[in-house]
Amino acid sequence: MDEIGVFLNEKDLISSFEEARYVKIFAKEKHLWKTKKTILINRAGGEKSINEIRQEYKNVINEMDDCKIIIVTKAFGIPYSVFYMGDFSVWELEGNPFDYFDEIIKNEIVQEENENKEVEIAKKLGDGYFMIDLQELELINPEITSKKAIIPYLEKEDVKKIEVHCCHVPPWLVAKMDNGEILLSINEIKRNDYMVTVQKNV
Repeated sequence: MDEIGVFLNEKDLISSFEEARYVKIFAKEKHLWKTKKTILINRAGGEKSINEIRQEYKNVINEMDDCKIIIVTKAFGIPYSVFYMGDFSVWELEGNPFDYFDEIIKNEIVQEENENKEVEIAKKLGDGYFMIDLQELELINPEITSKKAIIPYLEKEDVKKIEVHCCHVPPWLVAKMDNGEILLSINEIKRNDYMVTVQKNV
């Protein structure tokens, strides 16, 4: 929680994923933010495949140790999906990163406290069978991500199946299916409207 990674250009200003020269990890020591580590981004030359781009950013993550917060000017595309799947908190900001560090940490602590509060998100449909409406949740509790909504129920022993109503299938659920952790059935009701059945792979 007390470390922040920043994508920086050659002037040490916040940069985009693609234009960053390096990532600096900052940590707070005795009320002062100091550079703990600098990670150079080794980019492959020429045309790059999706897997090569993904691997570039996975290599960065492998060097970030305990840091789970990053700052970048724009968060989208393959790099964003890599950090999203890595469960990073991603902040979109511009300028001098030192202007934001304390405020980010303050916000992260508040968010963590809110997430730790027990919130009944799912509707019980039957024995071990629940339903979570992410579209409804986004209106009522927009600060609760799909992960924070679904994972606590997946971790409960008595939950066998979860129906998830969503506008898009969360990529981390697909990753869990690909890893063999869950079974996933995706039913497209209409454009931007899905019913996803999640079952534990036991």
